[in-house]
Amino acid sequence: MDSLKKLSSPTATVLRNHTTDAKVVSIATSDVTVGDVVELHIGQVVPADLRLFWAFDLQIDESLLTGESLVVLKGTEVLLKDRGDSPSIGECSNIAFAGTVVSNGRGRGIVYATGMNTEMSKMGKALSGNRASSHGSSRNRAWAVAKKALGLYDLSPLQLKYLLQRVN
Repeated sequence: MDSLKKLSSPTATVLRNHTTDAKVVSIATSDVTVGDVVELHIGQVVPADLRLFWAFDLQIDESLLTGESLVVLKGTEVLLKDRGDSPSIGECSNIAFAGTVVSNGRGRGIVYATGMNTEMSKMGKALSGNRASSHGSSRNRAWAVAKKALGLYDLSPLQLKYLLQRVN
């Protein structure tokens, strides 16, 4: 059972500074903290939101976050603000988002957000805030009818969040 538990427990490879020298260690993703340097490799689920500073043919599947079916090539280029607006999630080629999956290449990034502060969690909060907390309420039924009537069932969470922000 312990061997199976270890296989199913997600881990992250991080660079930690122990006293005078830095060591690469494998830790549980729940132990990743802001400021950790995380190494990314093929097949790994990104443990936190990372600002990439090194990438070699790094491609990440962000379909869970953006609904985009193609993998995204990541790099380390600094993104400039266009007309004062911050870039959208889909335009952030220098960020690896928590919950996405590395499909090719390698990379390293520094953690800037974990847990409920990640983009994935923020999106979940925004989407759940638009629904009533009790199941079966008239507001939930009205929301479901509206989604069906407007054809919103096929939208990704990012697309739905964008539409809801535009309406409000």
